[in-house]
Amino acid sequence: MHFAKGLFTVTYRFPRLLLSERVDYIQQWSRQLTQILGVSLRIQGIEPGKYPEQHMLLANHISWLDIFVLDSVTVSRFVAKSELRAWPVIGRLCIGTGTLFIERERKRDTARVNEAIVTALSEGHCIAVFPEGTTGCGRQLLPFRSSLLQAAIDGNATIQPVYLRYTDANGQHSDAATYIGNMSIAQSVWRILGTRSLHAEINFLTPFPANYENRRALTQFIEARICTAHHALRAQSDKA
Repeated sequence: MHFAKGLFTVTYRFPRLLLSERVDYIQQWSRQLTQILGVSLRIQGIEPGKYPEQHMLLANHISWLDIFVLDSVTVSRFVAKSELRAWPVIGRLCIGTGTLFIERERKRDTARVNEAIVTALSEGHCIAVFPEGTTGCGRQLLPFRSSLLQAAIDGNATIQPVYLRYTDANGQHSDAATYIGNMSIAQSVWRILGTRSLHAEINFLTPFPANYENRRALTQFIEARICTAHHALRAQSDKA
């Protein structure tokens, strides 16, 4: 029912709403979804606000749930793989909320999406990118790709690295939200619903201007920041 309500709203009401009204609805709907799924949010670091202008969030990627966890705090226009567009319900929700889709196998499509990101940033939007390019298990990070970081430089964005992780009640790593391999959305939702005390932890790291001449150097810096947070929090959990 919650997904049906969201689908109806983005399809029929969003075209008549102001941007601020759409942002409010996306945030409220996402928070309600996490509550329905029994996922508690833990927020640490410097929160960027509800919809910061000309801002780009760069986060590690574990699950489809990451989108809604982030939107519960800071609403963004996400960059997602083109396959997501065909997913039942979730694909339509992403289309309606302004997601930018990319065909990663086509190099030419990267240039198109970079231009779209620069345009969106110049118009004051907040963009979110998962530089790993796919979901991982969460126990270690995948290599970051630099292809979409040129847009941050060209769009004079403020960049904010974000480290996501899912934990149990004791702060230990949880695989409950992990979405990898051949798992279906239905299997993933069922697994999340069957997990007690699942926490989604959002660690907002210090933002900085994208005044880099080289996107690869920028990518390496962001990857190092998120890796540092990953190892520090893993070590903290191991001591607990």
